[in-house]
Amino acid sequence: MPGPDRRAGSSATAASTAGSVAGCRFHRSPNVLFPTTVARVHDVGPRLVRVTLAGPDLAGCADVGLDQRVKILLPGPGADELARRAGLAVESVWRRGWSALDDDVRPVMRSYTPVAVRPRAAEVDLDLYLHEPAGPASAWARRAAPGDRVLLSAPHARYGVTDHGTQWDPGLDVAHVLLVGDETSAPAVRGILASLRPDVRAHVLVEADDPADAPVGDVPGTVRVEHVPRHRRGAERAVLGAVRDWAAEHGRSAADAGTGFYAWCATESATVARVRAELVAAGIERSRVHAQGYWHDRSRRDGVLRR
Repeated sequence: MPGPDRRAGSSATAASTAGSVAGCRFHRSPNVLFPTTVARVHDVGPRLVRVTLAGPDLAGCADVGLDQRVKILLPGPGADELARRAGLAVESVWRRGWSALDDDVRPVMRSYTPVAVRPRAAEVDLDLYLHEPAGPASAWARRAAPGDRVLLSAPHARYGVTDHGTQWDPGLDVAHVLLVGDETSAPAVRGILASLRPDVRAHVLVEADDPADAPVGDVPGTVRVEHVPRHRRGAERAVLGAVRDWAAEHGRSAADAGTGFYAWCATESATVARVRAELVAAGIERSRVHAQGYWHDRSRRDGVLRR
């Protein structure tokens, strides 16, 4: 999916303040709330579910590609109320409505990268990884069925195709990239790979229990994809060892390349910080490493990992 050229007070007062902050923060967002229904659900891998959302308004959904983030607002009374009030209002408007809802009905939001956006068919595909134990989104994905209603926050084409919601920014000089991810970021990896020039070399490290849960699509010969089996070396995730091995072989040349090299890392929050530290220790400029946590591993603290 090629994208753009990227080279203390009362509760009422608190809600009002939160709404104002939300409105200001998202005043340039092209995202609207699309009312959708689940059209199809099928298993892609042992713990990966593809949910196809459909709705006539999705004919206006912009296909940004890359590592674009969209959000789903999980079903419930608050989502129904928000849908009635917001219509196709921009995010600076609907966020205020979302913030003003009572805590017990405010719909849960989760971010995803679309696998496919098909405006002509008025459909969007999302891949949802089923965490164990299941958090709100995983629990919803397990029981999702055709006809279920869900709100999708995504950019509307009437505002133009912008880079809002994307972090991929390698610059025009890049010739070599490293992508580090897992099941949750595989759709973003897929979108990034589809955007690369034919002459750009890419090395992809994807941690997964099963490669079928982290598909990155068909890749050309200039792209090397390595699925890293998930395990721990003590308290360390396997992908860190893979990054360290990569840095031992390629770190010096990547550092010497300057703006010709770019690394993008998106996986568990604590892990991405350590991935970035490994790459910086290899001599790569910190500005050439994008690192973003896609989820939080709370298992070592309270035995729960949820999304």
